[in-house]
Amino acid sequence: MKARTLILLSLAVLLLPSLGPPNVTYAQTPPVVSLEEITADDTGKTVTIEATVVGAENFSSGFKLHVNDSTAQHIVLVWGNDWDRIYNSYRINVGAVIRVTGKVDVYRGQIEIVPARGSDVQVVKWAKRNWRKYALGSMSGNDHNAVVWVEGWIGDITPAEDGAYLLLYDETGAQKVHLYDVVARRIPNRQKLWVGQRVSIVGRVRARRRVGIEIVPALPHDVYVLPETAQAGGAPSSSGGESK
Repeated sequence: MKARTLILLSLAVLLLPSLGPPNVTYAQTPPVVSLEEITADDTGKTVTIEATVVGAENFSSGFKLHVNDSTAQHIVLVWGNDWDRIYNSYRINVGAVIRVTGKVDVYRGQIEIVPARGSDVQVVKWAKRNWRKYALGSMSGNDHNAVVWVEGWIGDITPAEDGAYLLLYDETGAQKVHLYDVVARRIPNRQKLWVGQRVSIVGRVRARRRVGIEIVPALPHDVYVLPETAQAGGAPSSSGGESK
């Protein structure tokens, strides 16, 4: 019996090498292509790019990131639900480097890369913003299209069809902030956005004859609820930066 067992074990050992290692398939990282390589002829193809965010804007259903890799500039379009699933999305803004896998599309002559899910957008390098701080009372129509950083207290909140308007004031004056719904719904601590709350906002100035001056934040994290260090109506504490 013992001899038979030894024979069987010997046969098993001899057969093992012939079986070979198990078939294991590993996910391969897709190669990164330069933006200049992507053309309208690539519509529908899936590509992976790595580029710096040089601009940001929102639309009713999501966000558009203008990206540049020194060879060309295109748009990364992220739907709102996918934005919510991007890891460290708060690190994405002008100056950040992102790696994106998505399908190529063309809209109004502009090439767009559209990720299928939030996990297809990765932050390679965080954005380090250094905006110039503006006093609210110093702003005028000459600041149209400028990106500004302001701080102040919410004096009023007015609902709108596409979101809401905040009346923001500091010791120098007041300006309107236009929060589009796609941004407003994703602002961190948005439940604290009430009259009297102090906030810090980065946004683009829109100056129009009918509505006057508006500050329009592009992304949810452009609106930051500040800790209360002074009573509403008093002088806001300085958080650094150059003021205009």
